[in-house]
Amino acid sequence: MSSLGDLLKNREVFTIISGSSIKQTVNYMAEKGVGILPVLKDEKLVGVFSERDLVKRVIAKDKDLDLTKVDEVMTTNLVIAKIDESHEATLAKMKEAKTRHILIIDGEKLTGVLSIKDLLETDLMSCKTTVEVLNNYIYSK
Repeated sequence: MSSLGDLLKNREVFTIISGSSIKQTVNYMAEKGVGILPVLKDEKLVGVFSERDLVKRVIAKDKDLDLTKVDEVMTTNLVIAKIDESHEATLAKMKEAKTRHILIIDGEKLTGVLSIKDLLETDLMSCKTTVEVLNNYIYSK
């Protein structure tokens, strides 16, 4: 079973600095191909900005992209998992919070962001391995 740390290996963590404009934030998201960005202030995690925040809190409210700061519209009720948590516990946490992304921390340091897709792929690989082992056991002579 893969640990959260294993899932984060060789992944770059993209973040945005508190005080950035929505235009800067959205352009950075597009450049990096991500749908969510952790927001840092003095290297401390203070929130996240997602595509959903953009739609619900910026576009739907007709806010100016250049004048609105990410701090005004970011999500501050964060869903966080510790790097040593199991992926099953992490999935359960995400289900309870009804979120598609989770922030992974090691101590107080942000180490990455995982999507529900990342965790479900891990589950799928585990199930495939189990089926293969059971199939070999049943049909071996």
